[in-house]
Amino acid sequence: MKPNFEEAVDKYGDLVYKTAYLYSGTESDSEDIFQETFLKLAKQKKEFKDEEHLKAWLIRVTVNFCKMLCRSAYFRHKTELDEAILTEKGLSNEKREVTEAVMKLPENYRLTVLLYYYYGYSCKETSKLLKISEPAVRTRLKRARNMLKTELEEVWQDE
Repeated sequence: MKPNFEEAVDKYGDLVYKTAYLYSGTESDSEDIFQETFLKLAKQKKEFKDEEHLKAWLIRVTVNFCKMLCRSAYFRHKTELDEAILTEKGLSNEKREVTEAVMKLPENYRLTVLLYYYYGYSCKETSKLLKISEPAVRTRLKRARNMLKTELEEVWQDE
């Protein structure tokens, strides 16, 4: 199946943008990653098996661009979340705190949480996307939940 570019942007644009935003934490970086991802799709000559294959490919490409951004010197020096954007997106205080805590997770845990909880992929699908075993996915999710529990208990105790 050769994807229709406009349909792909309409159908998966939010998914790509949200993944990039949750990874990078800023609107401008997310827009850049969004653009790069769909530019790569436009240049793609490969046929996709089905819609799920296209969706998985877009997530993988988005994550790869996010990782490249994280390795850049610019990103390593950036330490604060863009508070105005989080507020602008209409997130409640509690949801914003959870999102911030997820964004603070180490990369491998953050990505596993995003795929499993935010996008609803099963452990098996997540393992294929991340190219790790299913037990490794379950271990990462358990460790991530423990880290989030600790982080959020501290935040919510202070209030």
